[in-house]
Amino acid sequence: MENLNKKKDISYYIKALIGILIMLLFPILPAPAPITTVGMVIIGQLLGLIILWTFVDMMWPTFLAIILFGLHALDVYPASWQTNGIYEAGQQSFGNWIVLFALGCSILCVLLEESGIIRRIVFWFITSKQAKNNAWTFSFMFLFATMAISLFLDCVAAEFFMLGIAHEIFAIFGFKKGDKWPKYMVIGITFTVILAFAMTPICHTASILFMGIYSGITGQAANVLGYMLVGIPVGFVIWFLMLLWFRFVVKPDISHFDKIDFAAIEAMRPGAMDKKEKLVGAVSILVLILWIIPGFLSFLAPTSSVFLFMDNLTATAPLFIAIVFLAIVRIEGKPVLDLHAAMKKVDWLSIVFLAGILMIATAMGEATTGIPDFIAKNIIPLAEGKSPYAVIALFAVLSCAITNIANNIPVGIIFVSVGVPLAQAAGINPFLLVVTICIAANMAYTIPPAFVPIGMAYSDEWCEGKSVLKNGLVMTVISCASLALLIYPLGNLILGA
Repeated sequence: MENLNKKKDISYYIKALIGILIMLLFPILPAPAPITTVGMVIIGQLLGLIILWTFVDMMWPTFLAIILFGLHALDVYPASWQTNGIYEAGQQSFGNWIVLFALGCSILCVLLEESGIIRRIVFWFITSKQAKNNAWTFSFMFLFATMAISLFLDCVAAEFFMLGIAHEIFAIFGFKKGDKWPKYMVIGITFTVILAFAMTPICHTASILFMGIYSGITGQAANVLGYMLVGIPVGFVIWFLMLLWFRFVVKPDISHFDKIDFAAIEAMRPGAMDKKEKLVGAVSILVLILWIIPGFLSFLAPTSSVFLFMDNLTATAPLFIAIVFLAIVRIEGKPVLDLHAAMKKVDWLSIVFLAGILMIATAMGEATTGIPDFIAKNIIPLAEGKSPYAVIALFAVLSCAITNIANNIPVGIIFVSVGVPLAQAAGINPFLLVVTICIAANMAYTIPPAFVPIGMAYSDEWCEGKSVLKNGLVMTVISCASLALLIYPLGNLILGA
């Protein structure tokens, strides 16, 4: 046993050393133009972090990255008001609004669990006829529910909520950490949330941003309905292919389902809702409504005072207003939300992990790194002289492929900014190209910096990064092939060439 532990320790140190050396030494390599020296620093940190996050640890490499990033942060952000690079690194990591939003979602999920609401939803699922039928029917129904919620909800909130429900299901069913079915359910939830995010622009800020760039270049309003008529069918095709991959290729062990005593579980069903559960449920539904309304108003009444007010609030304000309200209100002498207790139950690994992901991902989109110019410089020659079908397919494949090694936001911004003028010059419908990019650039499945939900899956206690990466690579291939084949024919039919 002692020799085995020594071997494990040696393997751990070797992997850690490899990751750290890549972070430190990669900038020594000559930078391909127009990538700058600081661009090579960021790429090196990304590559080193991928190795460390996947094979070593999730927490300490993030803090190491923040320290190393601080040494070069003012080169990435020369206009920063910060007096020191490490302060800028702090602002770009823990100071990112998504970290605050994720913390709020985590606190609310703790309360939803404590109040019994998540447990009530769980029992609705696990005592249904579909759950008792077989494991695959149950898995399909749960992932379909994830899809329905995620189509019109922010991906971070949807991921937190559905993972909270899933964790409770795993525990009630008697699964153990490391079991295959829970692991692949976490991956399935994550990929479903990502696909839903790509399928509609409602409450999905990335697509709204990309379409805003399109409108700024062309002076034309975005056709939201047209986007959805293209995005939803294509997304569902990819989703069904994902289900087939899990069912017939991955085939996780589901024999545990045969041992589940559904009669005993039925007897555990929660009784009538108490005052606390009703209040928490009502406030949570109100927050959900306040998240969804601005998404619809941004297209139906973008200049209305109601939309402008709610847009200024952002999704974060209603969330924390609800948290403060529930912390103030008391039932039977106790606060509905005990923040001191809730903060102890927050998944801080996910919060720290997100901070590191966002710091690196945001930096990759900065002009000072040369990375955006490098991508743009190598795209235009590939598309010159191609047919409309080939151009759309090319942008679909490149957007999807690159976003899986970079980040969806800078990839989408770069491709829309470069692609719209190119489409106009080639006589291709520029909005069809934008819809293609919006869908493809948001299909990031492989590494944490690519998209926030992937980082959440990597850090989930029921999952593991290696499995996310392997299946994410498969999903990338499936998505690229599906997009290349389907986007142009369907988009041409609905939006015109």
